[in-house]
Amino acid sequence: MKLFNKQYSQPGTKPGTISQSDVVNYTVSLIDYNKSEIEDHTVLELATCRDFIANTNVTWIHVQGNPSAEAMITLAKGLNIHELHIEDILNNGQRPKVELNEDQIFIILNLPLSDKGVTKIEQVSLFITKNTLISFCSGSFMPFENVIDRLMANVGKIRKLPADYLMYSLIDTTIDYGFPLLEAYAETIQAIEDELLNTKDRAILTRIHALRKEVLLVRRRIWPHRDLIGDILREEENSVISKNTILHMKDCYDHVESIKDTLESYHEMTQGLMEFYLTSVNLKLNDVIKFLTIFTTVFIPPTFIVGVYGMNFDSSISPFNMPELGWKYGYLGVLGIMAISITGMLIFFKKRRWI
Repeated sequence: MKLFNKQYSQPGTKPGTISQSDVVNYTVSLIDYNKSEIEDHTVLELATCRDFIANTNVTWIHVQGNPSAEAMITLAKGLNIHELHIEDILNNGQRPKVELNEDQIFIILNLPLSDKGVTKIEQVSLFITKNTLISFCSGSFMPFENVIDRLMANVGKIRKLPADYLMYSLIDTTIDYGFPLLEAYAETIQAIEDELLNTKDRAILTRIHALRKEVLLVRRRIWPHRDLIGDILREEENSVISKNTILHMKDCYDHVESIKDTLESYHEMTQGLMEFYLTSVNLKLNDVIKFLTIFTTVFIPPTFIVGVYGMNFDSSISPFNMPELGWKYGYLGVLGIMAISITGMLIFFKKRRWI
């Protein structure tokens, strides 16, 4: 997961400048519904979506992928979408935020996903008016299949309420994608904990560091959703959001808090795993140093004795020049003294519980 993953305009360019990827590949779907009827359309061009908007039904336009700047500008002219919002939609990597106007809402969300063990963040943008919601997903993954199924099956309140309830459903779905990611992190942490007890391989430290960095980055992407939803909950003058939807948004707020708190806990746990690994390595190093110290210490007396008898004084000159060298048991006697000194030191270390 990249530390910095945001498209941006070059410094000095005018506001609203779009720095778009060269790859233009997108699909457009449109669902038009009320409490008794629903129509699902596949649209080839964004410009044709304007024909469905001027009615009393709720119209949901979903754009998947990277639309061209020209198509977005054409759509914006018909829906009164500000050029700065178009810039934010097309320049991926934006921070989650909400902009509340009297008759429209613009929201940017970060969608956390795990793709084959690799965490990635996709941008989801929502533009809401009284009867219309336009959603944009920057990646190839369509996160709202369950919402579409609920609409088609007419399950729950979603078909009976205005576009702001659909907005709540999409926000709630986007945030809830954080829970599978939390489960994957929990399994990874558990696996690392089990591995730490059985191995001291340095590769595990790399895994812990990568996981810790990933958890921190995801936490930074999730945290702004808390302020985003808080701004919606405090809104009183917007004609798009009903009191009923605000009550449901409190549930989203709780989910964000839960994910944020869990990520903070995981961040602390990964720090603990790193400290546990380093402590284990230090203990192992201490054991090695302790063994070498004891080994060196017990051989100090024998080394001293060998050094004394290596001086080679001539015993024929003076009877005091190592007379025991002429003793027939001299060699065995020296070996015995060495053995006794080593044994004595080991017994002393054992009584002091140093070994």
